[in-house]
Amino acid sequence: MIADEEALRRARDAIERDGWEAATMERLAGALGVSRMTLHRRGVRREHVLAALGALLRDDYRRALEPALTAPGDGRARLGLALTALCAVTEQNLALLAALDSAERDEIFHAAPGTEPAADDGVLTRASFTAPIEALLRDGIADGSLALDPDERAPEAATVLFNLLSWTYRHLRLGHRWPPERAATAVTRRALRSVSA
Repeated sequence: MIADEEALRRARDAIERDGWEAATMERLAGALGVSRMTLHRRGVRREHVLAALGALLRDDYRRALEPALTAPGDGRARLGLALTALCAVTEQNLALLAALDSAERDEIFHAAPGTEPAADDGVLTRASFTAPIEALLRDGIADGSLALDPDERAPEAATVLFNLLSWTYRHLRLGHRWPPERAATAVTRRALRSVSA
């Protein structure tokens, strides 16, 4: 596995610049600062680089959302902080997410069947991305500031909120070219309304 975070960020820069399809082992080796043969001898393949990027993304999201878990205020206020942080970390990763195609994004964000709790008829976003949102939903339900539909479970609601925020935010930024603050305010406001008591 690739343990050098600085080298991995250089590989990430190359992927953002050239796209995942152009990320040959030769180019990745150059970005990582080693020879292609060194990667071959270490058994490093493209899927290992993708897995390492996924771990880097999980760390980015965890660090961004963690402060909302211990912030003062009710569940709704803290969920608002988390959703705003989710937009910010999505902003920091716009180029990488745009450079990956849907199969690579699925591998990073979606739980493999049987590996994590699942929705009744499909997979959920990996808990490593949605756990803070789920915890804040539960806190808000407990303090009366948030509510879910009667047939909705917290893990599924967290998956919906994570995807609603990150995908819509990305589309507004890249497709509509909205400035970051406008896109973040628009999506967080509507997302909070959907779960407010």
